[in-house]
Amino acid sequence: MRLTLPCAAVRAATRLLSSVSLSPRLPLPVARGLLDLQGRVLPVPRGTRTERTPTGLRVRTPGADRDRVVLFLHGGGYLTGSPWSHRSLAAWLSEAAGAPVELLDYRLAPEHPYPAGLDDAEQAYVRLLDAGLPAQRLALAGDSAGAGLAVALLLRLRDKGTPLPATIGLISPWVDLSLTDPHLESHAASDAMLGPELLRAGLRAYLGGRPVPAELRPLEADLSALPPVHVVAGADEVLVGDADRLVARLREAGGTVTYTRSEGMWHDHVTEAGVLDRAHTDLRDLGLALRRDLAARRVRVAVVGAGFGGIGMGVALREDDLGEVTLLEKAERPGGVWRDNTYPGAACDVPSHLYSYSFAQGREWSRRYAVQPDILQYLERVAAEHGLDAVLHTGTEVTDAVWDDAAALWRLATSEGAVEAEALVSACGQLSHPAVPDLPGLDDFIGPAFHSARWDHSVDLRRKRIAVIGTGASAIQFVPEIAREAAQVTVFQRSAAWILPKPDAAYGPRAHRLFSRFPLWHKLSRLGWTAFFEAGALGLTRVRAIAAPFPVVHRALLRRQVADPVLRERLEPDYPVGCKRILFSSDWFRTLARPRVHLTEEKIAEVTPTGVRTADGTLHEADVIVFGTGFRTQDFLAPMRVVGRDGRELSAQWRDGARAHLGVTVPGFPNLFLLYGPNTNVGSGSIVHMLECQIRHAREGIRRLAAGARTVEVRPDAATAYDVEMQSRLGDSVWTECASWYRTETGRITNNWPGTMREYARRTAALDPADYVIG
Repeated sequence: MRLTLPCAAVRAATRLLSSVSLSPRLPLPVARGLLDLQGRVLPVPRGTRTERTPTGLRVRTPGADRDRVVLFLHGGGYLTGSPWSHRSLAAWLSEAAGAPVELLDYRLAPEHPYPAGLDDAEQAYVRLLDAGLPAQRLALAGDSAGAGLAVALLLRLRDKGTPLPATIGLISPWVDLSLTDPHLESHAASDAMLGPELLRAGLRAYLGGRPVPAELRPLEADLSALPPVHVVAGADEVLVGDADRLVARLREAGGTVTYTRSEGMWHDHVTEAGVLDRAHTDLRDLGLALRRDLAARRVRVAVVGAGFGGIGMGVALREDDLGEVTLLEKAERPGGVWRDNTYPGAACDVPSHLYSYSFAQGREWSRRYAVQPDILQYLERVAAEHGLDAVLHTGTEVTDAVWDDAAALWRLATSEGAVEAEALVSACGQLSHPAVPDLPGLDDFIGPAFHSARWDHSVDLRRKRIAVIGTGASAIQFVPEIAREAAQVTVFQRSAAWILPKPDAAYGPRAHRLFSRFPLWHKLSRLGWTAFFEAGALGLTRVRAIAAPFPVVHRALLRRQVADPVLRERLEPDYPVGCKRILFSSDWFRTLARPRVHLTEEKIAEVTPTGVRTADGTLHEADVIVFGTGFRTQDFLAPMRVVGRDGRELSAQWRDGARAHLGVTVPGFPNLFLLYGPNTNVGSGSIVHMLECQIRHAREGIRRLAAGARTVEVRPDAATAYDVEMQSRLGDSVWTECASWYRTETGRITNNWPGTMREYARRTAALDPADYVIG
């Protein structure tokens, strides 16, 4: 689990700890013990497994491909360091590279001077080859002195004709043992970890005063015919000159090289990837580079939909760079529901700091609960900053997606032509198809009539008589806005909603300065709101007592804003709190109490040319009809037709209700991944969090394809067991106690997730091979 600490705090702690544990005056056994202790307490990803091996440690994170290995040579100036001191670094590297990391426990000086450590590294590498691991599935990496050993080993292997690894990762490499680089002295004060005194002590112990041998002088060697090399160094470190010159020499030799020269960072800063954002980013990028070089093939991925799900998936795939990404969007711009829903007052009912990607803090928020233009601007910015404009095809509707089993790919028919892809990701969402009731006489109405998700801005609503059909999440936002200038608003309510106050607030320049100067504030706010909504999720499922205050708050708000006791009674729901979506508004009740707003609960009998007639015979005259009647939430992929193995249509398979393993994968539909699929909606929480979990799960499946798998398909028994569990747990939830858009006509709950966001994150964190057929 990763923590996030301020850079200044990490720098200060690093300087303090290093001044003790890396001091040349400290007895070696004590220094080694302190470094090991630091390595043991640093955070690692959830699910990390550490195993002792005859040569050191094997560190593996969930999803790591056992058919690939990163052999890592730890740093420590040839004097200190061990597999345990680098366990945290290895774990984060394993997560990014998608492979186990073998930490070699090579012999250290002064007990074992040169060439002991290098000989150990060569023997470990050859042992992996002898065990049947192809060189193209092996990466070599190291940090500091270990990175120098990695380069020396690479040159030794090349000169001996031994098969070379597929890729090399070097962190703060120490490759100039002459110690003449000017950065050693000029950066001594700015480097929080390492100073020239320790380097000199390490060199004396390693070489014993002997001249530097040729194989330890890579800056003078022939560096041609090497695999891709990826280098990371801190711009403030004493060894940055070594990294600069090594990269320059590799490029002169015609090699493939990437170089991250991290501004403001010190020596070996990536060892603190578990607590420092910049360190995590740099190590992640290094691991992703190794993953790309270890990949068996490039994978074509088609993503359908460019809302929160599609954009987030596109960012993840572009970050991995394991193949060609095609993002298909039927509209003329990205944004999903936040592009389509432009009605007055459109805003989110989840606070902005939580309703956003974890990897992209929002700068656009003008309010605590972001309004539609802010969210749309945010999505378009994220898409642009991550290069999705280059792969986004707007105005392209996908009509059919058919699996070709012989070729192991999806064939898509679109409005702009055919598309082929080894993997298909559906990011169509659950709230993309407006539901308009089939009312008798609707076609005869002489005025404008439209759904809130297709708002007609050409219609001037001032001084108009407006009929609003529906009282859901959209209606409670636009009715207060249009009621201000309308001559009359008649609201047709089928059932009252549970309403909680919306603690909204404007974000002015002062708030934005606070967010900019103190990024931790954003994270704490996100954490606080997460805890609030997680408690709410428990209140709707396992611990109903948590939801007990909600009716009290609803009624207090109602008493405060509505004086008429008859109207208050009509606004009291007749179902348990949470059975239908809980709504947030601080002006809905107040609006319904206005003299020009009329609420009716009578069933609609027909629409006439001039209004809406209810079952009691009353004609409610109207100039405009607005539908706030929600969406066809059971049409998960419509209107796209999806055909899997043996000509099986997904719509037919879902005739009795949609279901998918973890809401993401479906048996009989290989290499298909769903975002915002069945049973992934949250009754309390942020769907963006859920989408990021699904993106991570789908990403792991696509990584398996890049690693050489032909297909990734969930096992029918695993999918069935999961579905049985979901329906059993949902049967104990509040959502079974009324009719709602969460349920099918037969009563099956197909939309909602019965647990917390944290549980879903844990269950989707890794793609369990036991649940899948990976062919």
